[in-house]
Amino acid sequence: MKIKLSPRLEVIAGCVAGACSMADIGTDHGYLPAYLIENEGVSGAIASDINQQPLKKAQKIIDAQQLQKQIETRLGSGLSVLKPGEVEVVVMAGMGGLLIRDLLKAQPAVARAAKKLVLQPMNNQAVLRRYLETAGFLITREELAREGDRVYEIIVAEPGAMIVTTPLEYELGFEYYRHQHPLLGALIDRKIFLEQQIVASTQGRTTAVAAKQFQESSRFIEKLNEVKKCLSN
Repeated sequence: MKIKLSPRLEVIAGCVAGACSMADIGTDHGYLPAYLIENEGVSGAIASDINQQPLKKAQKIIDAQQLQKQIETRLGSGLSVLKPGEVEVVVMAGMGGLLIRDLLKAQPAVARAAKKLVLQPMNNQAVLRRYLETAGFLITREELAREGDRVYEIIVAEPGAMIVTTPLEYELGFEYYRHQHPLLGALIDRKIFLEQQIVASTQGRTTAVAAKQFQESSRFIEKLNEVKKCLSN
């Protein structure tokens, strides 16, 4: 069976390509490590999940592709299933940004021993980027992938010092204005749409929290529209 990845996983696979070993934390179905072994020169992989059911699905793929010698499944939470330096690349995809941050914080030795982290947060991307900066990681690459009306952000980081020149880099990606991705406009549109929903839900409400959120989202929309205008010039 030839494994075909979704656009999101294709981009993630491209960020891992060329590594000797990788770990897919929260593997779900095991497609990513199997694809990397078969197509991108990865020689060994660990597929892990906190729940047994996803690992059973992953094992079916591993068995079907006859990759039992190259891919090992492990049950456990986050990076606790790894020893420091056990793999070159750690992938954490399809999770919330806060969860990815917390899993990295829980096992700092494992995170820092990896040559590369490939992270795909479903939300709270800015929070994750801020954590990477303060924890001593350098974002070396940012990619975007589109599926339907959603644009996914993929962050590649390694140990190092990061200099952020504008707060918008936390929201739109490290040096987004220098390395403009073809999907950057679509990402901005998506973020504006989400902020507009917050504005609509908080407009006219009198609580301090709602008023603050209304003001912050309104200002953020203005900034995003400014960036969007610059992109079109």
